Amino acid sequence: MKIQEQVPPVNIYALFRHLASDQQNQNNHGDGNLDSVQGVFAKDIYGINFRWRSLRTLYSLFFLVLGFIFLCTQINLTVLYKGTLWEVGGILYFGLNLTGAIYFLIISRKWRSIMIRWKSKEDVFLRPPYRMYGRSLKFKIRLIGFSVIILAIIEESLHLASTIKVHHKYINFCNVTGTFWELYYNREHTRVFKYVSYNVLTVLLVEFTHKVYLFIWSFMDLFITLISIGLLTRFEQFYQRIEHLKGKSKPEVFWAEVRGDYTKISSLVTYLDEILSPMILITCASDVFFITFQLYMTVRMKTTSITKIYYRFSLIFLIFRALLMLLISSHVYVASRKPLKVLRAVPMSSWSTSMAGTLITYELVMLSEEKPLENSNICG
Repeated sequence: MKIQEQVPPVNIYALFRHLASDQQNQNNHGDGNLDSVQGVFAKDIYGINFRWRSLRTLYSLFFLVLGFIFLCTQINLTVLYKGTLWEVGGILYFGLNLTGAIYFLIISRKWRSIMIRWKSKEDVFLRPPYRMYGRSLKFKIRLIGFSVIILAIIEESLHLASTIKVHHKYINFCNVTGTFWELYYNREHTRVFKYVSYNVLTVLLVEFTHKVYLFIWSFMDLFITLISIGLLTRFEQFYQRIEHLKGKSKPEVFWAEVRGDYTKISSLVTYLDEILSPMILITCASDVFFITFQLYMTVRMKTTSITKIYYRFSLIFLIFRALLMLLISSHVYVASRKPLKVLRAVPMSSWSTSMAGTLITYELVMLSEEKPLENSNICG
């Protein structure tokens, strides 16, 4: 990874550059949404900065305000319709995604310091004796990132086809008069067009806002997954460096160097865990609810064949996305424990003075804490 090309976490293509540069320059890919960081393509890490007075920040805040308005209108609609499952799902959809968008903005403010910390900890893994094994980090990032994005596009296309088919069926069955698209948006986005008259400008704004929050919905899982892949790769590099040394004697200076490298990547994991914990909580809550919701809709909604296909595909995609995030992020811990197998097999002849001193101190403490047996009560 070349830290000079690190970019804010809210930009999916830029994130690919950050995690997948893999010691070589990448091409510019363009900006994502809710991106409030300046200098995303700066050649030096210190060119990255966050500014409140910028078009990107205003753009982000604009959609945060729209998301909040949509959430309020959805809550009001739910109260009017006495809280059906569909309306409650709308509240949770906008509530969780709005929370995620706000937290992305918070991360954007910290992104420069995050990148400085990341650079200082991973520099040692970008040069010998560390090297990449198997598929490159760039390949892994692109494969997973583009796969999730393509599946998300397919899901949204199926959703659009399903809703159009359902509304055509509704018009034909109920003999409703009026233009199709006006009826479509009045029914599909009731939270908006109950309070605002139908017009092209409002339709464009509603559609774009919907797509922004739909992207955030998928990107929260993907963001955690890609960050985890970057950390996981460093642990794998570390393990493969010392794997062949199991049971072999090495000088004290070697193990001191290895311990320092391991401490660097471990401290980076701890640092990122503190920052990403709220995002992980939001993402898991969103995944649990919507997997349950889509499972219910898969059983209940049988209006058209395309509707059945959409709900089944959406359910499978949600489960895949959630499992991908959970399995890869949890494997970071597993990878961090693998070097213990090698360290436990280090011969005593390779133990450093501090290691031997620690062991003796521990044994003395254990002996001092051991209570003598009561001879008078040996038969208890």
